[in-house]
Amino acid sequence: MLLFLFFSGSAGCAPPRQVSPESEKKKTLYLVGHDWHTGIVLPAAAIPDPLLPIRRFYDKYEYIELSWGDEDFFKSAEFKVGTLLKAALLPSASVMHVVGFNGPVIDYFPLSDVIKLSLTEQNFLHLCEFISNSFDYDQQGKMVNLGPGLYRNSHFYRAREKYYLPKTCNVWTAKALQRAGYPISPYMTIRAKSLLERMEEFGERLDKK
Repeated sequence: MLLFLFFSGSAGCAPPRQVSPESEKKKTLYLVGHDWHTGIVLPAAAIPDPLLPIRRFYDKYEYIELSWGDEDFFKSAEFKVGTLLKAALLPSASVMHVVGFNGPVIDYFPLSDVIKLSLTEQNFLHLCEFISNSFDYDQQGKMVNLGPGLYRNSHFYRAREKYYLPKTCNVWTAKALQRAGYPISPYMTIRAKSLLERMEEFGERLDKK
């Protein structure tokens, strides 16, 4: 996964739905940067079950962080060069990582970069729809739980698309934000740092604890 730090490129994309004026924004969300990896934090109560059914499994939490990545590398307990190279060079299975937590986002992720963002109701629904479509579902229409995640209140779920360069975790995050109306190019934000710097133009970077 870390190889994307050395990759640069560009790609055309359809014009995104534009984020509405500040006076119309109603929903709050957060972009979180964990060094090389990024995730999106949504307020659980604002998530509509029909568009993102994962919410029902985390209804005792105030927030849910969602992110996407290569299954083997994401789930690995230790850094392995072979796993990294496979993730970067060969199309491989992907997973969604879901974390439920309570309290301020900056308190739960004190060492991470956090940017507070706002969306209209409609664009928030578009974001939830994109995330929901990233999960894979079984024949009964249920999400496939792959076991405990990286945190105490987290799990991995089977995702739909294959992971390979340049389609990285940060490109997935950028696509989700683009779907929500932010005028960004996913393949110009392959690195977490680039995505955070771009999105800071639309939100507020919170001070680390």
